[in-house]
Amino acid sequence: MKRDERYAKPSHKLWFFFIRRLSFLYTRLFLGFRCRDRYRIKKGEPVIVLSNHQTDEDPFCLFPVFDAPVYPVATDHIFSGKLRSRLFSYFSVIPKKKEASDAKTVLKMFRLLKSGASILLFPEGNRTYAEFCYPIAPGLPSFFKKTKATLVLFNIRGGTGVSPRFKHKKRRGPFTGEIRRVLPYAEYAGMEDGALSRLIAETLTVFDSDSGARYKSRRRAEYLERMLFACPRCGQTETLFSEGAFLTCRSCGLRAEYGEDLRLHGLEGYGRLVDWWNFQKNAVRKMEILPDGTVFSDEGVTLFFSTPFEKKKRLAVGKLTLTGAQLRCGGRVFETAKIASVSAVSGRNLTFRYEENDYTLRGGKRFNPVKYLFLLNRLGEKTQKTETEKSVYPGD
Repeated sequence: MKRDERYAKPSHKLWFFFIRRLSFLYTRLFLGFRCRDRYRIKKGEPVIVLSNHQTDEDPFCLFPVFDAPVYPVATDHIFSGKLRSRLFSYFSVIPKKKEASDAKTVLKMFRLLKSGASILLFPEGNRTYAEFCYPIAPGLPSFFKKTKATLVLFNIRGGTGVSPRFKHKKRRGPFTGEIRRVLPYAEYAGMEDGALSRLIAETLTVFDSDSGARYKSRRRAEYLERMLFACPRCGQTETLFSEGAFLTCRSCGLRAEYGEDLRLHGLEGYGRLVDWWNFQKNAVRKMEILPDGTVFSDEGVTLFFSTPFEKKKRLAVGKLTLTGAQLRCGGRVFETAKIASVSAVSGRNLTFRYEENDYTLRGGKRFNPVKYLFLLNRLGEKTQKTETEKSVYPGD
């Protein structure tokens, strides 16, 4: 099939030559990332690279592994701003709305693959918070079969230690990558979609806290309250505070150390972050929610109107309040029943869709978007089952 010039340009091969080398230097020198594996893409061979997602720099870690352009699928949140969006669009970075199906994204991926190009996809659709594997979109296995592409399954290890999602600064420790498995079309064509999904999820799942590796930082627990908001000991919410290597509860005095082994010490039954994460989801499920009663609130939150390929427009700054019926910020009011496609982005941003428009909430340094995500998902009856997150852990 003739290459679609609107998406895969001949100049990309030259640009990718330089991007690969710059990515190699950047990830090696500043992140300590190491990967010995290399994959040579055959001419005209459609390849889909599937990887777990641990850090914001994951695409740059993967680029040097391949000898031909690999076009990443990325959240449209990064396309804000005309200059950035033009640059990403020129290199055919594929925008995808978080937590939403996107026909344009699927069409662009399909055209690229049919033209003989390759794409990079993080099938969970989200960067990991607590090492568990997010459910893979059920339509992906069918899409893979239609493209007849070779699937290259890649593992990134150590990213949750070097650059956890809640972090303020990076840490020192082993950070590596490897090609776990290569699946030619003939090998997976006859598999049931569910079996292919399970194979991908099991291959991509990584628990760095089981590796025995150490990640050094004097401030390794700082900003954990960007992710943790409920105390397992007293049950209170919005009472956690981090400093140095410790997370404390201002209500009951709980004091837990976040160790260099990526585990919490000082609270039995919650050694892994995923255990605390699951406790919080269950706590939100059990909350008594009243239409006019405030459940969560934060000061100094900025509300933006988000349009892909345009600069974000600031709409309001003020107190953010979430009740059973409304989300309010700086005088702006949103009915929770009309809020859809809620997603946490980076460490302290919450995006949501309201009446076909996209908005972003950005809080302060210790802002926790997860609590709003959990509650809005509950109000919209879209909260994922806790068992999904626990079942990917070996032994559970």
